[in-house]
Amino acid sequence: MNNETLIRAENIAFKINGNKLFHNLSFALEKGEALQIVGSNGSGKSTLIRIILGITKQTKGNVNYKNNINVSYLGHKNALKSYLSVYDNLMLQELNNHKELNILLERLELKNFLDVTVGNLSYGQQKKLAMLRVFLNESNLIVLDEPFVGLDSKAFDIVQDFLIKEINSGKSLIFTSHIDCNIESKILNLR
Repeated sequence: MNNETLIRAENIAFKINGNKLFHNLSFALEKGEALQIVGSNGSGKSTLIRIILGITKQTKGNVNYKNNINVSYLGHKNALKSYLSVYDNLMLQELNNHKELNILLERLELKNFLDVTVGNLSYGQQKKLAMLRVFLNESNLIVLDEPFVGLDSKAFDIVQDFLIKEINSGKSLIFTSHIDCNIESKILNLR
């Protein structure tokens, strides 16, 4: 692995109940690059992300990481406490004192909902709240599973523009998406 390679996967395979979900997947992700994982429902996109993150063990193959990799991850579930308020969720994630939080709350139209229980928010509002973890990240790799699902066109543009800016600043991105976007990416197609 060279100094700019964050992740290198070689001949990754995964079986579930004896059936191959995917096999012989190889890719490298360099600093400042994006990798979009595409495929039909059930093709293994989320499983591959969990393998990349070390949450799930591949059946075959190797995944190698740069030593000082720091990851910001948001899965397809928003990982919010629905019984707590928006503000309580921000405190729980230690985002409540971040210097850019108020600007982002305003841009994402969440500022007037700080005392609202998350379970009472729309799915799109919950998604925007969950995305704050990504917006306020200090990582060199962002990993997102379906980041655009549930977002209106304004929020979609904000998220897309943010991710492009992060890539241009040298961060790397791995994401799945069924929704077309303008993020220049390598494509890994799971058939």
